[in-house]
Amino acid sequence: MTAEENFSEITGQFEGFARYYDQFMLRLVNYPAWVDYIIKIFKEHNILPRTILDLACGTGIPSLLLAKKGYRIIGVDNSLPMLEVFKEKNLKTNYDIQLVHSDIRNFSIPEKADATISLYDSINYLLNEDDLKSCFKCVFNSLNPNGIFIFDMNTVYCLESFWSNREAPRRVDDVYSIWQNSYNPEQKISTLTLTVFTDDGRYFKEIHKERGYPIEELQKILQSVGFTNIKFYTHLTFLQPVETTYRIMIIARKPV
Repeated sequence: MTAEENFSEITGQFEGFARYYDQFMLRLVNYPAWVDYIIKIFKEHNILPRTILDLACGTGIPSLLLAKKGYRIIGVDNSLPMLEVFKEKNLKTNYDIQLVHSDIRNFSIPEKADATISLYDSINYLLNEDDLKSCFKCVFNSLNPNGIFIFDMNTVYCLESFWSNREAPRRVDDVYSIWQNSYNPEQKISTLTLTVFTDDGRYFKEIHKERGYPIEELQKILQSVGFTNIKFYTHLTFLQPVETTYRIMIIARKPV
């Protein structure tokens, strides 16, 4: 492969990085703890789901952990490269998993789910209220009556004060990366420029944007599409969020 073939200035979100995603995220995120928390939420809200929709499932790390526990999984994601990684991993199992390539703002699934999850700030990628409402409406329509919707989000405080305008170099195995954040306080949008260099000569950049939403706004949009019993927790707990909470978990129910 020539240097020109190795070079790609900008790729789409989760295109170039898809093949390296697990290398980084499995070191950054305690996924088993996240999955255990999801199951605690099921118990706390008296739900025994059989089929779980994993929205923006990516490479399927939490999906596979849940499938191992016996849940049927439907995964939806808009990144074909991420889904290809998921498919490759699932070929080594006998888990009951269906994958759907679709935008999370406009999707349908082959059967209704008892629960929908969306993890690791995937919903923050929806940058305006209309997109958020479209996604929530699709989730509502994809759930069985009394189904539960569980998702986490970075807070405005996190994007503004923690991510802010910082740069973080990271190296994992044969991949070196630079994570550069900038924050627009008027739009409440954080922009990540992810630059990746690999030891075999590949180089690319991806641009990722996340928006923070006030809790009141999230509640209003969820209610507008029909969700009820909406709860907000500080992530990995059942405590109420405070002003300095970095990540929240949102739980909403579809009425019977």
